[in-house]
Amino acid sequence: MNGNRTSLILSCTLAVLLALAGCNNNPHPRPLREKRADGTPWVVSHLRIPDDPRSLDPQFSYDTLGHAVIAQIYESLLQYSPFKTDPYELEPCLAEGMPRRIKNPDGTETYEIRLKRGVFFHDDPCFPGGHGREVTAADFVYAFQRIADPAVECPVLSTLQEFVAGLGPAYVEARKAGKFDYSKPTGAITVRDAYTFQLHLLKAYPQIQYWLAMPFTAPVPREAVEYYNGKNGRDPFKFHPVGCGPYRCAEWARSRLIRLVRNERYSATRFPAGGWPKADDARFTSLAGAPLPFLDEIQFAVIRENIPAWLLFRQGYLDRSGVGKDVFSSVITAGQTLSNELRARGITLYRDVEPGTFYSQFNTDDPLLGKNLRLRQALSTAYNEDRANELFGNGVQLKAEQLLPPGVVGYEPGFKNPYRTQNLDQARKLLAEAGYPNGIDPNTGQPLVLTMDVVASGAEDRQRAEFDQSQIEQLGVRCKIEENTWARFQDKQINGHFQMNTGSGWNADYPDPENFFFLFYSKNVPPQGSNYVRFSHPEFDRLFEQMATMDNGPERLEIIRRMNGILVEQCPVIYSFHPVAFTLNQPWLARVSSNPMLTGGLKYVRLDTALRAQKISEWNRAPAWPLWTLGAVLALLLGYAIQWARKQNV
Repeated sequence: MNGNRTSLILSCTLAVLLALAGCNNNPHPRPLREKRADGTPWVVSHLRIPDDPRSLDPQFSYDTLGHAVIAQIYESLLQYSPFKTDPYELEPCLAEGMPRRIKNPDGTETYEIRLKRGVFFHDDPCFPGGHGREVTAADFVYAFQRIADPAVECPVLSTLQEFVAGLGPAYVEARKAGKFDYSKPTGAITVRDAYTFQLHLLKAYPQIQYWLAMPFTAPVPREAVEYYNGKNGRDPFKFHPVGCGPYRCAEWARSRLIRLVRNERYSATRFPAGGWPKADDARFTSLAGAPLPFLDEIQFAVIRENIPAWLLFRQGYLDRSGVGKDVFSSVITAGQTLSNELRARGITLYRDVEPGTFYSQFNTDDPLLGKNLRLRQALSTAYNEDRANELFGNGVQLKAEQLLPPGVVGYEPGFKNPYRTQNLDQARKLLAEAGYPNGIDPNTGQPLVLTMDVVASGAEDRQRAEFDQSQIEQLGVRCKIEENTWARFQDKQINGHFQMNTGSGWNADYPDPENFFFLFYSKNVPPQGSNYVRFSHPEFDRLFEQMATMDNGPERLEIIRRMNGILVEQCPVIYSFHPVAFTLNQPWLARVSSNPMLTGGLKYVRLDTALRAQKISEWNRAPAWPLWTLGAVLALLLGYAIQWARKQNV
């Protein structure tokens, strides 16, 4: 009995010491493998995603979280060049070459597309024998049918049905029948052979090529959609994606992890043969034409809070990080460079202007703001965007003088908006011309009262609302703040139940001016579209309809300038900023592309696993004294236990 007790004490002591010697705080699950088949290390990238995507169905998902994952699993006919961003350029992906555009005598257009051969869907139980089959033209017929299927709820149908033949009628017919008939052609696509098809348009629409680079038009296997129907213990298709992209989804543990694994049969694209900046010759020349992807596994950890994610990045357990407001001042210097501490670690800072524009909105249907141009101009001229940027954008956002962001055709780098540089004297003059000298309503003798809707989900939102309020009230006008949840704010925009609001904006679906100017086209007032300000201007509409279907060239640029001029003078919005993203890469993760439109760029990423292991060990080395102290205490206890056992045996 006593010998057993002594053995137990010895065993427990040894176990505790071994556990302490080997403990670490690595939060990630073990990779699927340690080594590749050839014996080289299995390369895993650890990234953060702030929440679970709503869906990984490419014909349904329309949010940045979903697309961040979908773009690694699915490929489209075209993709954005990783190295060409001013302007952005498209290149073939699943297509053998760029689509051949055919202008028909009746004004319709046809795009003929040839597919690359030897591209296969991921291996999956939905296929006979579990082996993915080859992608063919029929899969694109099915993808466009899904766009028109009411059950799929494709969010871009309202746009595409205006241009792609057959989508609108197919949707209406399915609504009446209560079910989409997949045996019946929609007329959108004619299959010429297994690798060739024609896409039919009702009228000219050059922007269709951008849609062919988006997940909405990516091929999906019908077998997967029908197999993963949420029955018999199987996930619904939105939770079990099956594509032909560089990675397949191996695991989705909701609220915890999305694990992607390299598609060993991937062949759609290779590393570019050129086009990178001259300064990168040494990095990329040896990779030209190399098979993709380079990573074996990607683990997207679901981490909702910013501070825990930042701490994991500092420890080396995340390969990449954004720079949130909570840590900005400790990471970025006053000169917008990286702190000395992080530079000493080998971390690299990247600064990218994203293709988007944010602004405050006037409801032009409002009987006061909608009819009083000078009032809108006065409010815009009074607003100090530079100060707002300092307070809420860390001083890094790019001030917006126009609707179009950098990288989009028609953006004018040197353009100055006369109503976007704060000038209180000019603002007061415009306010007097509007009929409200010193902000006083002549009908009441009291300050004019305006109402501003805001999203108020936290202290920072309320601070921003108070600042926006102060910018209006410095003219003598009273501003009432209406706080809303995000959902209620959206509902008010859609239904027109607001006078003015702040915090709205648009990130490009594709880098074409049509994708921004359509926000002010009178026929796109909700529910038909996203013209939330209810802007209506006959000349703007006429120019939009002319510009929307034109090819890029001098004539189109001139129309874009005129449209921009109309928006500047009419002031349906107060332009705020073009968002600037700061990204930090660990020393073992070399950046390849700076193209924000290339959401599927992880296939180009390489990382040094040996350097990562070395740095993680250095950055997480525990001080020796706790182990030695605990070891000494355990030794004393062990000695006491042995002496006690001997006494018991006497």
